[in-house]
Amino acid sequence: MSAGNTSYPKCVRHRKPRKDTRLRNYFLCNECADSWTRKAFGGKPPEFVGEKVQGYCLLCNRLLKTVRLRSWFLCDICDRVACSIGRNHVAEDAIIDFWKRHVKPRCPNLRLVQKDKSQLRPRRRTGKTGVAPIDFLVIDTSRKREKPIFGIENKTGRSSMKEMSQFQLDISDCDSIRNDMKRLGIPAYVIHAQVLERWLAPTVGFKAMGLWWSDVYEMSRHFTGTKQRRDEMRGAAYFRKKAFSSIDTFATTIVAGGWRSLVKTYKRRGVPKMYR
Repeated sequence: MSAGNTSYPKCVRHRKPRKDTRLRNYFLCNECADSWTRKAFGGKPPEFVGEKVQGYCLLCNRLLKTVRLRSWFLCDICDRVACSIGRNHVAEDAIIDFWKRHVKPRCPNLRLVQKDKSQLRPRRRTGKTGVAPIDFLVIDTSRKREKPIFGIENKTGRSSMKEMSQFQLDISDCDSIRNDMKRLGIPAYVIHAQVLERWLAPTVGFKAMGLWWSDVYEMSRHFTGTKQRRDEMRGAAYFRKKAFSSIDTFATTIVAGGWRSLVKTYKRRGVPKMYR
């Protein structure tokens, strides 16, 4: 923009000017940069493309790829979303790997299906919240009609459950879980994944460090209150961290058929109020 211009830059994802829009920088491989351009930014190419370097791609997290610095104008919210996608991919892969190693060999009839792989999408213009589908469904293939028996929602962060004072979940995420439970007629588990950065200057990648699990009824029992997030104009629900258990007990629970008790609870109590 020219000197003295008082207009704000246009966020390429919102596609309109915003006061907090700035030029943001991301190290991406060619494939991931093209994906963002086509799928999230309406075909808008980067404002700047840097020289080739070897390191992590922020999105696909592959190490020692040829990446370039790409720059787009994004607001604070969209920048946080963009930076979180690669972290979420690593968490999703950790859940899939856990299921393959610890559940599938002992329960081959239970198939884990990923339904909502994290990706940077255009900003929703409808204003609706709580409409995102649940991340994973588990199908019982031993039944004549293969239908989902429960869902699994992934929530990713930098902190381990041991370090937290409380677990927080956006109210919109709570609503998404509840809405999909109601739509599908199934209960849901929630898995928290701790994912930390792995630096290869000037690039950054991610590594999963741990998983913890709970179910929506246990979380509802340990609900403590709601607060407004300081960084964004949205509310979050807070839960005692004792609602969550280490991931090894999740495998034990599923293999022992504990999911059937959760299904019975759903049939008896319906969709719980995760926050009040």
